[in-house]
Amino acid sequence: MKFIKDILLIDFEVDIGDIKVAEPTQIGAILLDKETLEEKDSFVSYIAADLNGTIGKKSGITQEILTGAPTQAEVGKMIFEKFGTDILLGSWVAGLDRAMFRKIMTSAGIDIEQYDYHTVDLWPAAYIYLLKKGYDGAINSEAMFQELGMPPRDKHNALEDCRLAAEVLRKIIRD
Repeated sequence: MKFIKDILLIDFEVDIGDIKVAEPTQIGAILLDKETLEEKDSFVSYIAADLNGTIGKKSGITQEILTGAPTQAEVGKMIFEKFGTDILLGSWVAGLDRAMFRKIMTSAGIDIEQYDYHTVDLWPAAYIYLLKKGYDGAINSEAMFQELGMPPRDKHNALEDCRLAAEVLRKIIRD
């Protein structure tokens, strides 16, 4: 199987779960080859944010970690310069990750419309894959990752979560 473009898998850690007000605190990205799905390049960065006393329970990200981190605009420019726009965006949870991607790119003055509007949304594909195999477990990522043979996660890290999503994509495609 060959995708039309390389796939940039993205994952964000955010300060709170509400997409409307969430601020990205970390981004991970890996570029997968369109033919082999092997990792060609990667990127990870914390993103400056005011946590207002909240601590990322799943990620362990604290205000101290974010001190001195690049701004959303700076991270958006770094991603744009490193990967360009001739890619397919993909992620485990496209709604959240696409919203955060739009936020950092907009803050960088980069027109999100330059990116292909087609996305690789892995959660529904993985869920259907598991259902076909008789899965009747929970729909959260941890349960699904474990059912797919991935090790349990301790703290969430955006880059490592991208690598898990890449493994899921490879498994779905190759089975």
